[in-house]
Amino acid sequence: MKTHERFAAMFNFLIYDGKPVIKPENLAPLDSTEAAIIDSNGVEIPVQKVRDAFNALEILEDDHAVYVLLGEEFQSEVHYAGPVKDMVYDGVSFVDQIKQFKRKYRGKKDDAEIAFEPDGVKIKLTHAEFLSGLRKGDKLKPVITLMVYLGTGEWDGPRSLHDMLYFPDERLKAFVPDYKLNLIVPRELTDGDFAKFGPDLGFLLKVLNHGEKGIAEMLAEPQYRSVDGETALIANGIAKLGLEIVINEGGKANMCKAMKEHDQKTKVQAGVELARRLLGDNKPEIVRVVSDQYKVTPEYVRTVMSSNSSVSATARS
Repeated sequence: MKTHERFAAMFNFLIYDGKPVIKPENLAPLDSTEAAIIDSNGVEIPVQKVRDAFNALEILEDDHAVYVLLGEEFQSEVHYAGPVKDMVYDGVSFVDQIKQFKRKYRGKKDDAEIAFEPDGVKIKLTHAEFLSGLRKGDKLKPVITLMVYLGTGEWDGPRSLHDMLYFPDERLKAFVPDYKLNLIVPRELTDGDFAKFGPDLGFLLKVLNHGEKGIAEMLAEPQYRSVDGETALIANGIAKLGLEIVINEGGKANMCKAMKEHDQKTKVQAGVELARRLLGDNKPEIVRVVSDQYKVTPEYVRTVMSSNSSVSATARS
């Protein structure tokens, strides 16, 4: 999920409806651990946050590079404090930027109130600028944090800070700044959305969108005969599909085949259990009856019976 291609795809969907405006080559990885010292009534409180992924996006403007900071958080479960969590991440990023300005301006003690223009000219800071650590015209880099929900269920958590607050008087809302959660939820995507993420990420999100009920029909489609192997393994694990993923030499996995084999194995397992009730522990007869019924080889039935016995033994222990 942290590769620049997938990172860019998620932000392109969020901001540009899937158009490839953000290029992977324009992303520069940043240290995902951010630390800041927050001054609270004269008491310095250290705050440290670790993002799942953090990159600087370089944008050329009048031949000058300007930057936007992009962060991603991945959630396997609904986070009921999500807006506050991401708001703190962004707040720490802004505090850290101000700290960098302070370092640049204050430097040595002798030059404590001296600022430097790009051409090296020294300019004395005003008292207000010195106290704040910023000059009047300084601008911070925008910070955008995206939360990606990697679950098959609905998102029933808050989507903004206001969703988390109780207002006894609605007039108070106008004086409490809101913080909107930037969120991607697979269940809320439509069939036209998945292609906007690219083949690998789009496939993963589509699996999460369908969940257990619709996954069989989805994976029976011809386009899933060749899927990126790494993505197939991740989708199988996150969505708990229980498939046996086989990756070929080209790094691809056949999800159609894996689903058909899973369905066949499930049917044979049910047939073995039924035959056991009728025939007892007569294994040779169980193998013969089940292999005839489901048109599979006796060796296949024995393998299924063996795997069932291993699962049963593990469950008993």
